[in-house]
Amino acid sequence: MTSRAAPKYSICELAFPDTSFEEDIEIAAGAGATGISIDEAKITGRDPGAVRELLQASGLRAAACVPAVMSFLPGERISGPDDVEERVRLMCEGVRRLALLEPTSVLCLTGPRGSFSPEEARRLSVDALRRVAETADEVGVKLSFEAFRFSEPQNFSFVFGLEQAVEFLEEAGRPDVSICYDIWHVWDSSERILELTRQLARRINLVHLCDYRQPTRTWNDRVLPGDGVVDLPATFAALRDGGYDSWFDLEVFSDDGRWGSDLPDSVWKLPWAEQARRGYEGLMRAWNASFDAAERGA
Repeated sequence: MTSRAAPKYSICELAFPDTSFEEDIEIAAGAGATGISIDEAKITGRDPGAVRELLQASGLRAAACVPAVMSFLPGERISGPDDVEERVRLMCEGVRRLALLEPTSVLCLTGPRGSFSPEEARRLSVDALRRVAETADEVGVKLSFEAFRFSEPQNFSFVFGLEQAVEFLEEAGRPDVSICYDIWHVWDSSERILELTRQLARRINLVHLCDYRQPTRTWNDRVLPGDGVVDLPATFAALRDGGYDSWFDLEVFSDDGRWGSDLPDSVWKLPWAEQARRGYEGLMRAWNASFDAAERGA
């Protein structure tokens, strides 16, 4: 993307936990979004055809949809059964259902190592990725694989940073699976982060949009774009320079007490529509500034 045309903005339903699917459509459309990353848990039991019709009527596209079971391995904060074989079966079923919405991609992650040895956790996850990717191929949808922070409590993944994500996908023999670039997780994961961002931009098909509070108090202490310390203009310039042309998906987790830390300045204490609107405003400020960053050779 080389023009100053507005980037593709979507909202991730995972970060809007108190709203319905219909409310999220209204919030997204009112905030300048053209897409929505659908949380399958919000449409469980509903006819995918009817959900697709609602999307089409709203003018929104399905961005990176999230299956009700999103990780290969179980975890304390991740929904689904403990049995890995059952998890993979449910993930494949979720991919098939979500494919009917014609999403840009479907999100997946490893889950934490938990009680498995490092070798066993990796073997199980490599096998699971292959099987979920095969299902995605069958129904004509792409996957987005997400890596996490090195400092992240081991609740969601054992694959950290962009380089480890690439290694994991290579090991699975599926380098064609795309990468989810979560700004909160990767912005400081390497001294070469901008270089890596340019190099991998064409392999990325989703950017989870947020910012990093410094100092950060917990894994769910994220802030809206422009309210933290990440050099978003330089990041966006690197993505664009590398050929990225997909969604900037607002995903701000900010504990308002439901995870045990009632942060007084939690973003989640704002009205949901205001969060989506301010997310778009922050994206556009950084997007416009990113052209100046590109000219400086950032």
